[in-house]
Amino acid sequence: MNIKEDPHKGLVRCLIDSEDSISLDDTAMISKLIQHSGVLDQFYPDGASLEVTSLGVTEPLTHSFQYRKNIGRKLNITYDKNGYRKNVEAELTGFDGEILFLQNKNKGHFQLVLANILQAKVIIQFK
Repeated sequence: MNIKEDPHKGLVRCLIDSEDSISLDDTAMISKLIQHSGVLDQFYPDGASLEVTSLGVTEPLTHSFQYRKNIGRKLNITYDKNGYRKNVEAELTGFDGEILFLQNKNKGHFQLVLANILQAKVIIQFK
């Protein structure tokens, strides 16, 4: 999903995600593949620390599969409406690849076009 580098600390952090859940074994396998690929040696001849981790809950959704994966969860969505930034919290009830189907107490059922989404984050709820 994303690679973050801190050359001063010699740290490379790879953020991964998948439509299916990611296990610790998956993370370890990806880490070994990167370490044995020679890429780190090429860019960090003096060595680097590698961290491979799944996306945290604070990271925004950036790919379509992440919306499908989070159907049934509540989202905090910032979107563009005619040039104005709007914000809404709603449960994601469906997603067809282009349109988010949402529901909340104020608006009932409504839709947003994915292209208008500026940022969406999952809201963690404790039951």
